[in-house]
Amino acid sequence: MVDMKEQYQKELIDTAFSMGAKDAKIFTIYDVAFDPRTLLKCLYGCTGDMHYCPKISDASALIDFSEMIKKYQWGILICTDDLAKGQEITLAIESKAFFAGYYFAFGATECVNCEKCGYEDDKPCADKRKQRPPLYRLGIDVYKTVRRLGWELEVVQKEGDPVKNITAVFVE
Repeated sequence: MVDMKEQYQKELIDTAFSMGAKDAKIFTIYDVAFDPRTLLKCLYGCTGDMHYCPKISDASALIDFSEMIKKYQWGILICTDDLAKGQEITLAIESKAFFAGYYFAFGATECVNCEKCGYEDDKPCADKRKQRPPLYRLGIDVYKTVRRLGWELEVVQKEGDPVKNITAVFVE
């Protein structure tokens, strides 16, 4: 007898691939590597010009985000070679899971909704319904997490090197 959860997880994987994902994999929350040092990388050494970028005053919020994410049991990790495609797939799977009864489904993806982010001009987000934080903003060590799941991921060394965009949907 096929487990309904396993069948639904396969359906989410199939959705990701049909929308153009390069890879997709179900994970458990125990596969996710949490590390608050991701905040240090955001605060120091990054331009910090996106609406979801943390400020020094947000340090404790990173810990809170990690605790919230740890309430999930499983999700789907998605790999694309394009930020916009990754966001599109992530939001579609989040919506699909929500309408299937997983009402706490939550996507983590970088935002590429607008040609120019309103944040740069101290304006509000043009479409908050699509605004989600990336994995590292949630205190997740993306490199360690994907390696735990058997994927390869290296730091991009120079322009033109292949890029892997990693997003996730936390389902239950």
